[in-house]
Amino acid sequence: MLLIATIDPILRSHLQQTLAEKGEPFLLLEEGENIVDLAFRHDPSVVIVDLYLTHPSGIEILRQLRTEGYSGKVVVLGGQSAQTLAPEATHLGALQIVGRPFNAGQVLGAVRVANGTLDEDPE
Repeated sequence: MLLIATIDPILRSHLQQTLAEKGEPFLLLEEGENIVDLAFRHDPSVVIVDLYLTHPSGIEILRQLRTEGYSGKVVVLGGQSAQTLAPEATHLGALQIVGRPFNAGQVLGAVRVANGTLDEDPE
């Protein structure tokens, strides 16, 4: 299962459609949901965190995950203004950083890289 927290409603909609078509289980979260608690509760294969989240910030969510002992895989969604956060996100264990503009296919490609399944046929 993928746990996805993004501030972008269009990306959320495209991911929902793409993941549903592929039969991939997922949980889409919005701003303000307790992402850290849900990551521990659901134990997803990959957590995808948008650095543009603000309450708390994406980097703070990543920091909380690691501080509380979460050792799972994390992909972060960034952008031009988030480039200064990329080194910290990497230091906190983000396996992939996807820059804006991006689409559902790019995000799922980053998930495949994080999972080590890039060479498998995505169908």
